[in-house]
Parts: sequence; structure tokens; C-alpha cells
Amino acid sequence: MRKLVLMTALLGLPAFSQELLLKEVQIRAKREVFKESLEVREVRESFAKDVGEALQKLDGIHKVRKGGIANDITIRAFQRDNINVLIDGTEVHGACPNRMDPPAFHVDFSEVERIEVIKGPFDVRHQGSLGGLVNILTKKPQAGYRLTLNAALGSFSYRNFSPVISYRDQSFYGLVGYSHRYSKPYKDGKGRRVTEYAALHPTPPNSAYRANKLDPKAFDINTYWAKFGLFPYKDHEFELSYTRQEADHVLYPALRMDAIFDDTDRLNLTYSIKDRLRLQFYFTQVKHDMTDQYRVSSTNMPRPFSMRTYAETKTYGARVEGKVGDLTVGADFYRRNWDAINYRAGYLPGNPYLPVHMVPDVDITNLGVYAEYKRQLSPNYRLVAGLRLDTTESKVGAQDGSASPQFNTNLYNSIHGTRSTSKKDTYPSGNLQVYYSLTPELELFTGIGHAVRVPDPQERYTFLPGGPQPWVGNPNLKPSRNTELDVGLKHQTKRSLSKATVFYSLVQDYITVNRRANATTYANTNARFFGLELSSTYNVADNFFLLSGLSYTEGTKSKKPAININDRDVAEVPPLKGRLGLRYDTGLWFLEVETVATATQSRVDSDLGEQRTSGWGTVNLKAGINHKNLTLNAGVENLLDKQYFEHFSYIRHPFRGARVPEPGRSFYLSATYQF
Repeated sequence: MRKLVLMTALLGLPAFSQELLLKEVQIRAKREVFKESLEVREVRESFAKDVGEALQKLDGIHKVRKGGIANDITIRAFQRDNINVLIDGTEVHGACPNRMDPPAFHVDFSEVERIEVIKGPFDVRHQGSLGGLVNILTKKPQAGYRLTLNAALGSFSYRNFSPVISYRDQSFYGLVGYSHRYSKPYKDGKGRRVTEYAALHPTPPNSAYRANKLDPKAFDINTYWAKFGLFPYKDHEFELSYTRQEADHVLYPALRMDAIFDDTDRLNLTYSIKDRLRLQFYFTQVKHDMTDQYRVSSTNMPRPFSMRTYAETKTYGARVEGKVGDLTVGADFYRRNWDAINYRAGYLPGNPYLPVHMVPDVDITNLGVYAEYKRQLSPNYRLVAGLRLDTTESKVGAQDGSASPQFNTNLYNSIHGTRSTSKKDTYPSGNLQVYYSLTPELELFTGIGHAVRVPDPQERYTFLPGGPQPWVGNPNLKPSRNTELDVGLKHQTKRSLSKATVFYSLVQDYITVNRRANATTYANTNARFFGLELSSTYNVADNFFLLSGLSYTEGTKSKKPAININDRDVAEVPPLKGRLGLRYDTGLWFLEVETVATATQSRVDSDLGEQRTSGWGTVNLKAGINHKNLTLNAGVENLLDKQYFEHFSYIRHPFRGARVPEPGRSFYLSATYQF
């Protein structure tokens, strides 16, 4: 019999009620329709382990699963560097070349206040928001002394404990927090451990886990953070925050290796004058060691592993932004460095474990300026217009003969006919949004946006020779340029909020993985995406809420037979997905039932060996109660214990991996007490 376990609140939260839910509806109704959000209440009522899982609550957003945690984010069909994922407006980049540690992984739920999402190229305040932006906003202390205790236990031995202490008055504030997250590998609807699926990796070597590594911990993560602020003058605020995350022993059954450690530091400093000026400086870094030492592939090797990658990223940036009336202007700068060294047994005969500069110490430096104008032109018309100009330089640091790990440009030259190791790109972006109130309750909106993002260090300069299919970047890649049109309707009353959106996106020089006869690399081609999204929250009666949503995206690309781009379907496009829920909420307690379902996805990219995914449906239940300073939530996800795979469980080339299923029936209980 499956063990019933408990899970705590991931975040501290004041008591929710029917009035709070209606207030959330009204807050969302007042925001620009291109900006959506996930509130704290919604995050902590679920069994989500990270931001990638939690954001699936929003229509048009999916996750890429590789294991029990560290899920990557997909907005419509855009993911990886095609979207911006920020934490308090700061750039945080994972170090793993196969996205073991995507940016959203490097924040703990207990830090989070709200997650804002912009779908499409409608953000000019940050460079590179080609398909959208996710900005994770962390908490600030409430007035007075506060101690919030969160404790967590859950199915598959999941536990999460997080105390947070804070103080705030009119002169200063401070906050200190700690979180520990732990779990064993989850089981699917047939009772099979997710680690067992590593044995189904489609290509050699044998990526199965050793027998003694099938059931031990799936992840063990400690996070420490602090925030300090001063109010030196009226409307002036200085804030300094720091977070340290230490992720040890994180298993990724979908991939060939696992994380031995993944350590992150985030430092953020801001000075602001209310509604007039904001200055920001930040520094983030990730140090990540990954090997196959828990796998059968490392058996009888001279070292504990047959392959290892040690990678680091460092990013620092600054921003100045001012506002005068309806106009906001700003300038920003960042430099991103990525260095990854790979070791493989038998890379060259007689020279095992020869270090190779897989991501050869690449710097990306960006300088941008922007302006955004918002104006209520009349009682019925609103206008938002933005413009941005960027100059970006990409440069390899590990040049011939200058670095100890082997690196040269011969592989670039043999595949792409170039030895280039640097590139400078200058490009504009912008958007125009118009809102027209047809009635006091019904608003028509439309927006056209254009955004650009440069190829990332991996896409231009990856260097991994050896074997019949070396993996090599393409220094000739052009920046991708997305021009998108969105049109929709928003209907709002005191008791409901509904929205319908259709979109069409043309991406020139879309970057796709490209399998050729002599290498796996990257190439530009043109791509088109279109789709729709529907969402509704409706207070049916005094205590009943009806929740629903629907999303669909389709993507096609131009063929280029000369370089083996023969399939018109774009890889990794989500299928049709719908959700329907009913919530009963008295203010003291609530009960909610939800069903989520997707259609079969048969539009797949055969050039990359992408696989068809069958449709599925699940049922989730949750309930909660509030009494004074205590909040309790309980629930069960995948109530019918169904075995199913999401479309993004498939990991594409160049790291083609095993498909991993979603968790089976999962029980949880959450509890938060605030002094």
C-alpha cells in the first residue's frame, strides 16, 4: 500500500478566503493583459517542487522534466534562451550544457512572493525576451517582527523545512531564511521508480543506475538567504540581498549524468526613489559538477566515472531606470561567462580523460537602452509603446594554445568553413499595444511586438570532438528575430475574469538543433507559430468558483534539405491542453477538484528523432483550512494513479535521453505557522 505522506507549505501566506480570491481576480484584471502572474497562494496549494512545475497552472506554459526537480520552463513553444527567466530582474544562468539546472531552479519557493509572466515579445526592459519573460519576485518583510515556520513531508519521502525571520519598521528592514528540500525518486502510476527508466536510454553507453543507486535520495538541497533594507530619506530605499543554494546529489534519469553538486550565489543591490529612479547592480554565479558515477557506464573505469563535465557560469550586470510622467527610460549592461570542461574515458587512444573545453570560456557582453510609454488616450483607449536598442558581443576566451584544456578551431572550420571566435550584433526591438473598452466590462486588446536574441555560447561555440557525430557550435549563426501579433478579448466583472487570445509569430533565423552526416550542430531557419489561449475564473455562487483554461500551439519551419532540415514540424511544441476545476471556499476552509488533460501530439520533428506522445488526463484534489496564524493544506495529485508521459519528457539531441513519466498518485499536507 502506497505510503501516505505529508508536505508543508512552501511559502508563508496570510489566510485566504472567498474575498481574497475575488481580490486576486480584480488585481489580475487591472494588469496589462500581456502580463500574467502566479500568486503565492496558488504555488503553495500544489505539490510543485520548483517554479517550472508551479507555472503549469498558467495556460500556455509547460515544463521539461528530466528528474524529480529542476524542471525547465516552456512558454508556448519557446524555451531555453528563447525566453528570459529572471530573479528580481537579475540574470541567472545555469551551468549544465543540457539544462540540468535551468535558471528557475536557482530560487527556493520560500523566497518567492509572486511570479510574473509576459508571453510573446512584449518586454523592452530586458534584452533577449524573444518568446516571453518570467520574472520571479522575492519576498519583502512585513511590518514588525515575524517568524514563519514551514515544515514539509510528502509522498516518496519528500520533505521541506523552512523557517523565515523578519523585521520591518519605518527606518529599515531585514529578513533571514533557510530551506531544506529532500526526496527519494518518485514512482509512476505503475509503481515503477523513475530511476529505472534510465535503463531505457535509446543509445549506448548503458545509462542504467547501479543497483544501490535506484532508491536513495533523488535530491538534497539547502538554501540560505538574507535581505536588508534602509529608508535613508522619504521615498528613498536601499536594498541588499544575498542567496546561497547548495544542491547535492540531484539525479537526472532522463540524462546520462547526475549532479554531484550544483552551488549558486546570487547578490543583488538596488537603490530606488519611488516612481522616479531605480539603480541596480547584481552578480550571480553557478558552479556545477556532473558525472556518471552512479551509472553502470562507469563500471571498471580507471576513475570513479567514465564521463564528467565541470561547468561554471558568472553573470554581473547593472541597470539605471527613470520615469517622467508616462515615459520610462533606462539603460542596462550585463556580462555572461560560461566555461565547461568535459572529461571522457578513451577520448583519444592512450590518453583517457583528456580535458576538452566543451563550452570554451565564452563571454557575452550586452549594452542596451530602452524607453516605454504608457498613456490613457481617452476613457476608452489605452496605449503602450516600447523601443529598445542593443549591442551584443560574443567572444571565446579559450583560444589556440592559450588554455590548458584542449581547444582549437579546426572543428568549426571543417563543418562551417570558419575559424571565427567572436561576433558583434546590433539590433532594435520594440512593441505597440492598444486597448479599447467596448463596454465597461469588455476590452479588446491587440499588440504587435518584435524582439531579438543572440545565439548563446553553446549554440555558437560548443566544442566536443570525437566519434562519428561530434557536437560543434556554429559561429555563423545569426540572431533570431521574432515578430508577433496578438489579438484578444478580456471580460471582467466584480465576480469574474475571462480572457481569450490568439497569436501568430514569425521567427526569422530561428535556431534549431541540426543533425548532419558528420556532426550535430545548430542552424538558422525560418519558423512560424500560431495558437490560442482561453482562461476564466468565475464566482458561480457565494462560495463556488469555476476555474478553466485551454491552450494550443502549432509550429512549422522552412525546409533546408542541403543541411538535412527536411521536416516542417518544429521540435518540442506542446499539444492541446485543457483544465477544468471547481472550488468551494467558505473563508475558513476550502475544497477543490481539478481535471487536466492533453491531446496526442503527433506533430514531431523526425529530423531529430522526436517521438509522438499520447494524450492523457488526470484528476487532482486539494483542501485547506485557516485558523488564526495557522494554515493547513492537503491534497492528492494524479488521484487515479495514471501512468503518463508529458510531451516535454523527451530530451532532444544532442543529448538524446530516456523518457521519464510523471509521478503517480501523490499525497501531501502543508502547514505554516506565523508568529
